[in-house]
Amino acid sequence: MKKVVLITGTSSGLGLAIAVQAAEAGHTVYASMRDLSKASLLQEAAQKAEVAINLIELDVQSGNSVQAAVEQILAAEGRIDVLVNNAGMGFIRSLEQASEQEIKDVLDINFMGVVRVTKAVLPAMRNARSGHVINISSVGGLVGQPFNEVYCSAKFAVEGLTESMASYMTPSFGIHFTAVEPGGIHSEFVNTVLRNVQASGGLL
Repeated sequence: MKKVVLITGTSSGLGLAIAVQAAEAGHTVYASMRDLSKASLLQEAAQKAEVAINLIELDVQSGNSVQAAVEQILAAEGRIDVLVNNAGMGFIRSLEQASEQEIKDVLDINFMGVVRVTKAVLPAMRNARSGHVINISSVGGLVGQPFNEVYCSAKFAVEGLTESMASYMTPSFGIHFTAVEPGGIHSEFVNTVLRNVQASGGLL
């Protein structure tokens, strides 16, 4: 069955791959990102795969941006069947080294971003009594890792959110929840993390 799929964080890496593969499977894909000027990699991949993808601006750190994007999709399609919460921020630094602002940013993007987009799509899914929310977590959401406690804390929170919502939303409203816990993936996501570590003086 053809589904309407919203994916966050699709400018590169896993989000880009998910968007292209979902389109190849015949679904209507809305690939979102904070900055549409960074859409060239996705557009090239879609062209190579000979699939159509709808680009949409969505900043997971802005409730207004999230709501506007969701309303735009609902106006065009009438529904959102699948949400893939993929947007995230990598971070490697010990708690002692991390600034309070860095900690807030990691939690805001990796946890509150998931909360904002999920909250925005739930009313339509609940009314339809169907839907699927897929949260891209991490193995770091299952097992704590050295120098990664801030990032792991955000992903642990995503795990708790996913499991808790599944406990009542699935039996009551038919909305399914899935947490995906990948290990390390060689992508621009990892490259960005490593560049940031180098630029900020490395690990002490």
